[in-house]
Amino acid sequence: MKKEILTMVSLALALSTTASCGSNNDFQTDEPTTPVAPQPIETNDVSVRNLTRATALFDAAMQHYISGDMKMADMYNPYTDKASGEADVWPYTAAIEACNSILEGYAALTKAGKSAQQGTAAAYKEQLAKLYDGLEYYAGTFKLTSYTRNNQEWTVYGVHRGGMKGGAKVDGDQNVYDDQQWIIRELLRSWKATGEQKYLDKAEYLTAYVLDGWDWCLDDKQHAWGNEVGGITWGPSYGTKHACSNGPFVSPLVWLAEYYQGKNDKVTYRTIANDGKRQDVTATKADYYLMMAKKIYEWQQYNLRASDGVYLDMVGASNNIRYDVFDGVQYRISNPGTGAGGTKHTYNSGTMVSGGADLYALTHDSRYLDDTRKLYTATFDYFPKKNSKGTWDYAYSDFSRWFDDVLMRGWIDAVSIGVDAKEGVATFQTNLDYSWESFLRQNALPRGLTGGWSNNQAQNDVRAIIAFAYASEYGMLVATNLQ
Repeated sequence: MKKEILTMVSLALALSTTASCGSNNDFQTDEPTTPVAPQPIETNDVSVRNLTRATALFDAAMQHYISGDMKMADMYNPYTDKASGEADVWPYTAAIEACNSILEGYAALTKAGKSAQQGTAAAYKEQLAKLYDGLEYYAGTFKLTSYTRNNQEWTVYGVHRGGMKGGAKVDGDQNVYDDQQWIIRELLRSWKATGEQKYLDKAEYLTAYVLDGWDWCLDDKQHAWGNEVGGITWGPSYGTKHACSNGPFVSPLVWLAEYYQGKNDKVTYRTIANDGKRQDVTATKADYYLMMAKKIYEWQQYNLRASDGVYLDMVGASNNIRYDVFDGVQYRISNPGTGAGGTKHTYNSGTMVSGGADLYALTHDSRYLDDTRKLYTATFDYFPKKNSKGTWDYAYSDFSRWFDDVLMRGWIDAVSIGVDAKEGVATFQTNLDYSWESFLRQNALPRGLTGGWSNNQAQNDVRAIIAFAYASEYGMLVATNLQ
């Protein structure tokens, strides 16, 4: 989610302003930079080398961006060796993502009977625990009136860091659903990597909060996802419904459904009856999580898939939240949508590649396999462009390198169900290796990746979210080279 546009100005205008795209070769020095920080000794084994590079980038990023009490800077410049700004929760979550990817890399090597060159999984589990401890500075508590609940109290994560743990502002536009979804995803990965129950428990609590944001208001149509309006708004104080507040939630819901298959664990959730009354419904967790994964997948596919097969950014709507009273109790009601639009960002398609792949892996419904195969083809045709250097250009904006990271995840997931997406995955290996070998400085890579550093050293700030994305990508690429 693009936090710099969390203002009261028009959302559509803000999105179009912050998402302007240029070349991947943003700076075009084309002069290899002699590394200042020593490079780790490497091997010709690509999988081992990927983990070595992932840990080097991650360790450096932790030094460059993280200070006391796990406070994260937004920017770091390897030429001036200066950090600046304060990161929102979204970039902070990217550090957790990178640590999870490294842990998965260690596990993949161990399973393959190989050894890492440096570091241990135990050390990164300790780093993970520290990162989650620091995440609590973004936590806060507020009360929310949603489509089915009145004045319900929730403890969630805010956009901005608070001065104390649990003291962040999370009311109004200070928390958004996609931030919770990225955190849920990483909590579940951490649970799988460490086996620690606390990560699963927190993920399920936040899942209940996000699903409370599903629009259960009824309309006069029978959709593929049901007879409700559907969709999750960008946050509880928004009327717009975004690809980034729906698509990222499909995979975590499938993972939860898979875990609870064959178990009798129950959940009670709320819907809206035909007469407008809010009603409790009880189901097994396996059925509920899979049902909601399918609903969200269907809603996003119907509302945001463009004619070329890739995904648009959002369904517009007024952000003046509407309420009505039923049985003497006030509830939120739908804001009519004004149509789909916005930039076709890589991550908005990437989450749907992953979602389709995970739905197929669990249900074996060939429809999801077909969807995933078609979406891979559409995204590979639309996003990367081969250049004369043998690397690949991806359109550039402030956050797009992390957006691309999400697309890479999707392509890796597509490969796991038998889709021939290896060429797409290889574009990331090619770009990262080229940048590492040509431009590594202070164990950091440039924001343009293949274009190098700017001749104006003051313009070489790299966002934390991008630095940790590079570490995460190398971590995820460990397993792909073992297949």
